[in-house]
Amino acid sequence: MLKKFNELTLKKKAYLIGGLSLLVIVTCFGLLNRQTVAVSLVFTKLSAPLILVIFTCLVIGFIAGSAIGISYHHGKTQELKGRIAEAEATIHKKDKELVHQYKEQVQQLKQQAKQ
Repeated sequence: MLKKFNELTLKKKAYLIGGLSLLVIVTCFGLLNRQTVAVSLVFTKLSAPLILVIFTCLVIGFIAGSAIGISYHHGKTQELKGRIAEAEATIHKKDKELVHQYKEQVQQLKQQAKQ
């Protein structure tokens, strides 16, 4: 298992260590706070163990953060794809112009060679 850990990139190691640290903190906090708490929602009131409330909030925060990150990266990806398409169109246009210029130069050289 240590071998697999050493093969991870530094960024993945940081995420793994951060995630495990967060898990330990939440677990310890939950074990220390076992009492039942009342949670007021918009139209109702629930009673649940504190660890369940903490875990639920953690999961909701993770899902919300992931959704925002995915949305941001999707927008950036679409923007870059558009820029790539524009660049490819420009390259194609310039390529056609160069081919046309090359053919003209070849014809001129052929005419000069005949004279």
